[in-house]
Amino acid sequence: MAIQKYSTPISSRNIIKAEMKMLKHADNIMVLGTFGMQKMHPQRSTDTIVFRRLRPFNSTVQANPATGYSETPSITPANFVTSEGVTPNANTISYTDVSVTLEQYAILFKFSSKAELMYEDDIPEDQSKLTGETLGEVAELVCYGAIKSGSSVIYANGSTRVGINSTVSLAKLRSAARSMEKNRGKHVTSKISAGPDFDTSPVEPAYVVFMHTDMSADVRDLPGFTKRVEYGSGITAIHPRELGACEEFRFVTSPLFAPFLAAGAAVGVTGMVAANLTNIDVYPLIIMAEEAWGHVSLKGHGWTAISPTIISSKDKNHANPSGMFGYVGADFWYSSVRLNENWMTRLECAATDL
Repeated sequence: MAIQKYSTPISSRNIIKAEMKMLKHADNIMVLGTFGMQKMHPQRSTDTIVFRRLRPFNSTVQANPATGYSETPSITPANFVTSEGVTPNANTISYTDVSVTLEQYAILFKFSSKAELMYEDDIPEDQSKLTGETLGEVAELVCYGAIKSGSSVIYANGSTRVGINSTVSLAKLRSAARSMEKNRGKHVTSKISAGPDFDTSPVEPAYVVFMHTDMSADVRDLPGFTKRVEYGSGITAIHPRELGACEEFRFVTSPLFAPFLAAGAAVGVTGMVAANLTNIDVYPLIIMAEEAWGHVSLKGHGWTAISPTIISSKDKNHANPSGMFGYVGADFWYSSVRLNENWMTRLECAATDL
């Protein structure tokens, strides 16, 4: 005779609750994962995701795996002049496809039955929280690793990383914006919504600058910088970690965006941060236009979601006949890819030593 068990045929509410809890803690960590083009990968569709983007009219394409993908439109008004009684030449549209291979990531905690039953803290509950936070960091670092390797770069001074000895300036930020605008880069107008669903929400148009928290003091010193608390009722922060704004730039920080240690010039008397007290640490600021990169979002619906593992020590089976231990963990599939090198720029600079 069939019997309705805890986990069949419908997932238990505790499992669903655990998934939502993990996603909530992951959302608090993710910054880069909140922006860019998102994809939901269907089941039984291999391990490759293809991002498709409409190309600008009459654009040339660079598709070099070493430098990424970019498109530069070329419009000549004279080519659009019409003649009376003559039908204009017909044109076609084209797309750029960029593929990326998914990877599976997982974390697993184990606890004893005694810890579950007698420890003063709720061990499985804390492990569930830590699972969400850890997977959020994993996804964020995967995305950071992909986008910080972009080919479009500006240096705070000089023309190489090894010569950097100065911090961020408004002139360099404007230079990055000028470069993206020449290549038809658009202001960011949306972000990926928090919560389990694959959805987006609108934001005020701006170029978003992602940076390490060490850069906060230098950004606050930019001329015309406005703190987030001073925005007023007409402007809403685009992310909880948003620091403030300057001209058309919105600055979002994270301690995960690690610098290139000891990669710059000799520290000398520059007053810049140098972890080894010899060479300056170089901090990459990622300046983003709309749809600069793509990734599989860490969401709760669809086949790329967090898949929780919640096994109480009370659940006895052939591998745990006496109910001596339990597990908490999760796994998910994720990847990130640069979609257009001309729509994102890495500004490399130093941070002032406080």
